[in-house]
Amino acid sequence: MSSPPARILFFTFVFAFTSCSRPQRQFQPSPDPHSLDDATFLHYLQTLPVVTVDEGMRAVLLLQGTTGQWPTYEARAGELLHRKAVRPEWKLQADELIDKGTLAHMVLALTNLPRSANNRLASWTRLGDRRYALKTCVHEGLMPYAVDHERVTGGELLALLAAAERNVFAGEIAPSSGPGPSGSSP
Repeated sequence: MSSPPARILFFTFVFAFTSCSRPQRQFQPSPDPHSLDDATFLHYLQTLPVVTVDEGMRAVLLLQGTTGQWPTYEARAGELLHRKAVRPEWKLQADELIDKGTLAHMVLALTNLPRSANNRLASWTRLGDRRYALKTCVHEGLMPYAVDHERVTGGELLALLAAAERNVFAGEIAPSSGPGPSGSSP
């Protein structure tokens, strides 16, 4: 028999290696989302129990128009990096699950929502920027209250896009004309 400290050490290593991996979706949907046009892609989103970073980026870029000009994940990530909607230090991967804080930060960067002093400070210091972006989206009625690291479902993503589009077309939110979630337009 092995000693109790050896068992504890073994289970500690097993737990550390299995629980520290980044969450990924375990199933693969039947249609390839890259082959879908924008309208079909939106219908596809409603069937997803969780959304990947790649799907979330494509959906958020729909706020700016058709996504045909960004056909790959690298092109979408590059465009969102250029617009300062994502940050390189986040090290987002295409097949990871997107969280509500990251999604809220992307939406804020692509729209001209009013930002609080805390949100501006968090964007400047990069500490809690996704949390305060989510708080702003909740305050503006775009998203229901949640914690920033909670995963996004397809239905929640569609509801966010619909609320953002409604506010843009109603004139309450202007689409962002330039990069940056800091609240200052160039």
